[in-house]
Amino acid sequence: MLDALRTQVARSRALRFPELPDRVRATAYHSLLDWLGCAVAGSAEETTALARAALDPVAGTSAVIGSPARVGWRDAIVLNGVHGHALDFDDMLPEFQGHPSAAIFPALLVLGQERGSTVEEALAAYVAGVEIGVWVARQVMPEHYDAGWHGTGTMGVFAAAAGAAKLLDLDEDQWIAALDFAATQSAGIRALFGTPGKPLHAGKSAEAGALAARLAQAGAASHGQGLVAPRGYLALYSAGKTAPAEPLGYEWALEGMLYKAYASCYMTQSVVDGALELREQVGAERIDSVVVTVSPKLRDVCAIEDPRTGNEAKFSIHATTALGLLGWDLSAEATFSPSTLLDEDYRRLRERVFLEYDPALGGNEPRSRIRLQLASGRVLSVERDRGVPEADLPARGSALARKTTALAGDRLGPQALDALVSAAGDPTTPIARLCALATTVASTATMPQ
Repeated sequence: MLDALRTQVARSRALRFPELPDRVRATAYHSLLDWLGCAVAGSAEETTALARAALDPVAGTSAVIGSPARVGWRDAIVLNGVHGHALDFDDMLPEFQGHPSAAIFPALLVLGQERGSTVEEALAAYVAGVEIGVWVARQVMPEHYDAGWHGTGTMGVFAAAAGAAKLLDLDEDQWIAALDFAATQSAGIRALFGTPGKPLHAGKSAEAGALAARLAQAGAASHGQGLVAPRGYLALYSAGKTAPAEPLGYEWALEGMLYKAYASCYMTQSVVDGALELREQVGAERIDSVVVTVSPKLRDVCAIEDPRTGNEAKFSIHATTALGLLGWDLSAEATFSPSTLLDEDYRRLRERVFLEYDPALGGNEPRSRIRLQLASGRVLSVERDRGVPEADLPARGSALARKTTALAGDRLGPQALDALVSAAGDPTTPIARLCALATTVASTATMPQ
């Protein structure tokens, strides 16, 4: 197993961004743009205010996205991780069973500022981080996730460590040591979905990964035992898995990345698609019942029947289905507010939403079916699948640019936002410049406390 790990490390160390396939380079840029928009918008959330209050960060030189504050490097990484995942609107990679960008970019932006790195160097490190994170995930998933672990926290630390190792130009032995030190810090449980603990997974995995790489850079040695030894991470966290999962067929794992159209759990995305489509067919008729059929795996992922908070509603097929059928804008964070959950029309319809679980959908969790029974006796149904990456790269890029504008426009202002989008797409942009643009908060924006 150590030889297999070294082979993967050698491949990731050697990659050069200009030599990667067009689709991989475009996806890396799309992920950066998507994460920046989410982090800028997330900086204004209550969850991030709580994280700042708890950390009580010391003054320093590292940028905090969406804020003019400059703090110590570790605090900045944690805060940027929390900011980027606070809305739960960031990208998702099925093999990773989580959100790799939320764990990798916070580390790369802080380290990149220190080193004078460029966007191209950071994106090369990002691709390397995703590759290593997915390699580890294939050794333990899906059993690891099914046991209750959250990939953003547990796989994210390996992805962040590898990305940091690439950016810091560590040698192969240092990479192995960094991954060992990442292994002993891996954490994150799904039981905290719908709470401020979930975005903390992103912040802590990013910080732990960066620390692991810096520890290896400083000369601390380890030789793979933390990850691949008989009592190492893979043995302890694989939940009985006996063979690695087969790759999905992509040359680079990043090619499987999926992006959200709605500010809710990825496994609700196809449900919202279907609900919005059916809404056009329902017209003024009364809905008697709604049956949503999904994978049994979603029973403890996004099946909160009566969400009490906006965060819980993001993990509720019942809530997102009802909101979609009623025509609410689920791409707007304001939809997931306490007042929405008190709306009488919403509450009546949500109580008519029922879940069914089809084992045939196991392994295809982004797919769903909806069946409406109308008071007239009419039955409407639709099936949607959000598990296939967008093939049209220009269309995806345009959609993500619009999403970033909607998320970050008010907070940054139009001039700074345009400059940020342009800088993120220029491989020669210094990371320090990118961070400066992402922290140029408009005078009309509410400042983080």
